[in-house]
This record gives sequence, structure tokens and C-alpha cells, in this order.
Amino acid sequence: MTKNTIDVYKIGSQVKLTNDVYGVITGISIRGDHHVTYECGWWNGRSYDAKWFHPSEFEVTLIEKNKIGFA
Repeated sequence: MTKNTIDVYKIGSQVKLTNDVYGVITGISIRGDHHVTYECGWWNGRSYDAKWFHPSEFEVTLIEKNKIGFA
């Protein structure tokens, strides 16, 4: 049996979403052929927002990755 692995950013990693919006990774979704999206949460004034992002839509400011495997 072949085991595949992918690197994913660790939940809790800090991210830069826009020039002045910073948040943290709060969830990870892996679908199909290793298609990874990340839920990121951030404070907007007094309210908390969260949205799913493709890795190309944010910059990780504290790079920590976990390796996960699939059988």
C-alpha cells in the first residue's frame, strides 16, 4: 500500500490576509486530490469574522507546517 503525504499549515499559525488584516488559521479542509483550504479567523473591530481561503489568498507570517499521511 502506498502512503501519500502533504504538508499543511498548523492550526493556530498567524496569517496576513490583506495589508492591514491579520488572523489565525482555525481549520483545515482537504478534499479530492489533496485540495487544501484553510479557515482563517480575525477580529474586525469588535466582531470576529471567519472565512475559508485557498493558500494563495494569504501569507503565513509564522510558518509552521505539519505533515499528514494517507493510506
